[in-house]
Amino acid sequence: MEKKLNNKGIKKNLKDPKFRIIFVCVIIFAFLLFVNWFMGIFKTPAHFRTVKFASEHQVSQYLTNVILPEFYNKSQLGTPFEIELGQEGVNDIVVRHLDWERLKQAGFSDIGITFKKGRILLSAKTKYRKQDFVITAILRPKADKNGFNAGLTEIQAGTSIIPFAKDFLREKVLYEIIKSSADANFVSYAGLILSDNKMNPEFSFQHRNFKITKIHLEDKKIILRFQPE
Repeated sequence: MEKKLNNKGIKKNLKDPKFRIIFVCVIIFAFLLFVNWFMGIFKTPAHFRTVKFASEHQVSQYLTNVILPEFYNKSQLGTPFEIELGQEGVNDIVVRHLDWERLKQAGFSDIGITFKKGRILLSAKTKYRKQDFVITAILRPKADKNGFNAGLTEIQAGTSIIPFAKDFLREKVLYEIIKSSADANFVSYAGLILSDNKMNPEFSFQHRNFKITKIHLEDKKIILRFQPE
Protein backbone atom coordinates (compact mmCIF):
# COMPACT_ATOMS: atom_id res chain seq x y z
CA MET A 1 0.00 0.00 0.00
CA GLU A 2 2.79 2.42 1.00
CA LYS A 3 4.72 1.54 -2.18
CA LYS A 4 1.71 2.45 -4.32
CA LEU A 5 1.35 5.77 -2.48
CA ASN A 6 5.05 6.52 -3.01
CA ASN A 7 4.76 5.75 -6.73
CA LYS A 8 1.78 8.04 -7.01
CA GLY A 9 3.71 10.79 -5.24
CA ILE A 10 6.66 10.41 -7.64
CA LYS A 11 4.38 10.48 -10.68
CA LYS A 12 2.66 13.58 -9.32
CA ASN A 13 6.01 15.34 -8.84
CA LEU A 14 7.12 14.43 -12.36
CA LYS A 15 4.02 16.12 -13.73
CA ASP A 16 4.86 19.33 -11.86
CA PRO A 17 6.70 21.68 -14.34
CA LYS A 18 8.80 23.26 -11.57
CA PHE A 19 9.95 19.86 -10.32
CA ARG A 20 10.90 18.77 -13.85
CA ILE A 21 12.92 21.93 -14.39
CA ILE A 22 14.80 21.42 -11.11
CA PHE A 23 15.34 17.73 -11.88
CA VAL A 24 16.76 18.51 -15.35
CA CYS A 25 19.03 21.23 -13.91
CA VAL A 26 20.41 18.81 -11.30
CA ILE A 27 21.11 16.19 -14.00
CA ILE A 28 22.87 18.74 -16.22
CA PHE A 29 24.93 20.05 -13.28
CA ALA A 30 25.97 16.53 -12.27
CA PHE A 31 26.92 15.75 -15.88
CA LEU A 32 29.03 18.91 -16.16
CA LEU A 33 30.80 18.04 -12.89
CA PHE A 34 31.62 14.58 -14.22
CA VAL A 35 32.90 15.98 -17.54
CA ASN A 36 35.09 18.48 -15.67
CA TRP A 37 36.42 15.70 -13.39
CA PHE A 38 37.09 13.38 -16.35
CA MET A 39 38.89 16.07 -18.37
CA GLY A 40 40.98 16.91 -15.31
CA ILE A 41 42.50 13.42 -15.36
CA PHE A 42 44.38 14.31 -18.55
CA LYS A 43 45.55 17.74 -17.42
CA THR A 44 49.00 18.54 -16.03
CA PRO A 45 48.62 20.00 -12.50
CA ALA A 46 50.16 23.40 -11.84
CA HIS A 47 52.49 22.00 -9.15
CA PHE A 48 54.12 19.44 -11.46
CA ARG A 49 57.63 20.14 -12.70
CA THR A 50 60.35 18.05 -14.30
CA VAL A 51 63.27 17.12 -12.02
CA LYS A 52 66.55 16.31 -13.74
CA PHE A 53 68.00 12.98 -12.64
CA ALA A 54 71.69 12.67 -11.85
CA SER A 55 73.61 10.52 -14.34
CA GLU A 56 75.61 9.06 -11.46
CA HIS A 57 74.76 8.63 -7.81
CA GLN A 58 76.80 11.56 -6.53
CA VAL A 59 76.10 12.77 -3.01
CA SER A 60 73.92 15.88 -2.96
CA GLN A 61 75.91 19.02 -2.21
CA TYR A 62 72.79 20.52 -0.66
CA LEU A 63 72.85 17.68 1.85
CA THR A 64 76.58 17.68 2.56
CA ASN A 65 77.31 21.43 2.36
CA VAL A 66 74.12 22.93 3.78
CA ILE A 67 71.85 20.60 5.75
CA LEU A 68 74.34 18.37 7.59
CA PRO A 69 76.64 21.24 8.73
CA GLU A 70 73.63 23.24 9.95
CA PHE A 71 72.21 20.20 11.74
CA TYR A 72 75.57 19.47 13.36
CA ASN A 73 76.11 23.05 14.56
CA LYS A 74 72.62 23.45 16.00
CA SER A 75 72.69 20.02 17.66
CA GLN A 76 75.77 21.00 19.70
CA LEU A 77 73.71 23.46 21.76
CA GLY A 78 71.73 20.66 23.42
CA THR A 79 68.40 22.49 23.03
CA PRO A 80 65.46 21.99 20.63
CA PHE A 81 66.17 23.42 17.18
CA GLU A 82 64.65 23.72 13.72
CA ILE A 83 65.99 22.93 10.27
CA GLU A 84 64.43 24.40 7.14
CA LEU A 85 64.58 22.30 3.98
CA GLY A 86 63.99 23.96 0.62
CA GLN A 87 61.94 22.31 -2.08
CA GLU A 88 64.68 22.36 -4.72
CA GLY A 89 67.23 20.98 -2.28
CA VAL A 90 64.98 18.11 -1.22
CA ASN A 91 64.36 17.20 -4.86
CA ASP A 92 68.11 17.22 -5.45
CA ILE A 93 68.61 14.78 -2.57
CA VAL A 94 65.79 12.48 -3.69
CA VAL A 95 66.79 12.16 -7.37
CA ARG A 96 70.31 11.14 -6.34
CA HIS A 97 68.87 8.15 -4.50
CA LEU A 98 66.76 6.90 -7.41
CA ASP A 99 67.90 4.65 -10.23
CA TRP A 100 66.59 6.34 -13.37
CA GLU A 101 66.81 3.22 -15.58
CA ARG A 102 64.90 1.03 -13.16
CA LEU A 103 62.33 3.76 -12.64
CA LYS A 104 61.85 4.03 -16.39
CA GLN A 105 61.40 0.26 -16.67
CA ALA A 106 58.66 0.49 -14.05
CA GLY A 107 56.86 3.02 -16.26
CA PHE A 108 57.55 6.23 -14.34
CA SER A 109 59.44 9.42 -15.07
CA ASP A 110 59.78 13.03 -13.96
CA ILE A 111 59.51 12.42 -10.22
CA GLY A 112 59.03 15.59 -8.21
CA ILE A 113 58.22 16.81 -4.69
CA THR A 114 56.30 20.03 -4.09
CA PHE A 115 55.79 21.66 -0.71
CA LYS A 116 52.51 23.49 -0.14
CA LYS A 117 51.06 24.93 3.04
CA GLY A 118 50.13 21.93 5.19
CA ARG A 119 50.89 19.26 2.57
CA ILE A 120 53.47 17.53 0.42
CA LEU A 121 52.71 16.67 -3.21
CA LEU A 122 54.67 13.67 -4.50
CA SER A 123 54.23 13.47 -8.28
CA ALA A 124 55.32 11.17 -11.08
CA LYS A 125 54.53 10.92 -14.77
CA THR A 126 53.36 7.56 -16.07
CA LYS A 127 51.90 6.21 -19.31
CA TYR A 128 48.77 4.10 -19.81
CA ARG A 129 47.68 2.98 -23.28
CA LYS A 130 50.05 5.53 -24.86
CA GLN A 131 48.49 8.36 -22.86
CA ASP A 132 50.60 10.36 -20.38
CA PHE A 133 49.24 10.91 -16.89
CA VAL A 134 50.60 12.77 -13.87
CA ILE A 135 49.88 10.89 -10.64
CA THR A 136 50.14 12.81 -7.37
CA ALA A 137 50.12 11.48 -3.81
CA ILE A 138 48.98 14.10 -1.30
CA LEU A 139 50.68 13.78 2.09
CA ARG A 140 49.83 15.62 5.30
CA PRO A 141 52.63 14.53 7.68
CA LYS A 142 52.30 14.86 11.44
CA ALA A 143 54.64 14.33 14.37
CA ASP A 144 53.70 14.20 18.04
CA LYS A 145 54.74 12.41 21.22
CA ASN A 146 53.20 9.18 19.91
CA GLY A 147 55.25 9.10 16.72
CA PHE A 148 55.47 10.23 13.13
CA ASN A 149 53.11 9.55 10.23
CA ALA A 150 53.47 10.69 6.60
CA GLY A 151 49.71 11.09 6.28
CA LEU A 152 48.95 9.78 2.78
CA THR A 153 45.42 11.16 2.31
CA GLU A 154 44.49 11.50 -1.35
CA ILE A 155 45.53 10.48 -4.85
CA GLN A 156 45.21 12.71 -7.90
CA ALA A 157 45.34 11.83 -11.58
CA GLY A 158 46.00 15.09 -13.37
CA THR A 159 43.98 17.63 -11.43
CA SER A 160 41.22 15.20 -10.39
CA ILE A 161 40.94 13.36 -7.08
CA ILE A 162 40.64 9.58 -7.59
CA PRO A 163 38.38 8.03 -4.91
CA PHE A 164 39.55 4.84 -3.18
CA ALA A 165 42.96 4.97 -4.92
CA LYS A 166 45.16 5.41 -1.83
CA ASP A 167 45.77 1.70 -1.22
CA PHE A 168 46.37 1.03 -4.91
CA LEU A 169 49.00 3.74 -5.17
CA ARG A 170 50.75 2.63 -2.01
CA GLU A 171 50.88 -1.01 -3.09
CA LYS A 172 51.59 -0.50 -6.80
CA VAL A 173 52.84 2.91 -7.90
CA LEU A 174 54.88 4.01 -4.92
CA TYR A 175 56.15 0.47 -4.47
CA GLU A 176 57.72 0.67 -7.93
CA ILE A 177 59.31 4.02 -7.09
CA ILE A 178 60.83 2.57 -3.93
CA LYS A 179 62.01 -0.52 -5.81
CA SER A 180 63.93 1.69 -8.23
CA SER A 181 66.16 3.09 -5.49
CA ALA A 182 69.79 2.04 -5.31
CA ASP A 183 70.04 2.92 -1.61
CA ALA A 184 68.85 0.25 0.87
CA ASN A 185 68.44 2.77 3.70
CA PHE A 186 66.34 5.02 1.49
CA VAL A 187 64.09 2.07 0.60
CA SER A 188 63.69 1.22 4.29
CA TYR A 189 62.70 4.74 5.27
CA ALA A 190 60.37 5.11 2.30
CA GLY A 191 58.62 1.88 3.26
CA LEU A 192 57.99 3.24 6.74
CA ILE A 193 56.70 6.54 5.38
CA LEU A 194 54.10 4.79 3.21
CA SER A 195 52.60 2.97 6.19
CA ASP A 196 49.45 4.23 7.93
CA ASN A 197 51.00 3.29 11.25
CA LYS A 198 53.00 5.79 13.25
CA MET A 199 56.73 5.24 13.26
CA ASN A 200 59.30 5.99 15.91
CA PRO A 201 60.45 9.61 15.34
CA GLU A 202 63.83 8.96 16.97
CA PHE A 203 67.11 8.59 15.05
CA SER A 204 70.86 8.77 15.69
CA PHE A 205 73.40 11.26 14.34
CA GLN A 206 77.04 11.47 15.39
CA HIS A 207 76.40 9.00 18.25
CA ARG A 208 73.58 11.15 19.64
CA ASN A 209 69.83 10.51 19.65
CA PHE A 210 67.28 12.99 18.31
CA LYS A 211 63.52 13.06 17.97
CA ILE A 212 61.35 14.82 15.37
CA THR A 213 58.74 16.69 17.41
CA LYS A 214 57.09 18.97 14.83
CA ILE A 215 56.63 19.26 11.07
CA HIS A 216 55.57 22.56 9.54
CA LEU A 217 54.91 22.96 5.82
CA GLU A 218 54.87 26.19 3.86
CA ASP A 219 55.06 26.90 0.14
CA LYS A 220 58.39 25.57 -1.21
CA LYS A 221 59.76 24.60 2.20
CA ILE A 222 59.40 22.22 5.13
CA ILE A 223 60.51 23.03 8.67
CA LEU A 224 61.44 20.19 11.02
CA ARG A 225 61.80 20.63 14.78
CA PHE A 226 64.22 18.32 16.61
CA GLN A 227 64.60 17.47 20.26
CA PRO A 228 68.01 16.18 21.45
CA GLU A 229 67.65 13.15 23.76
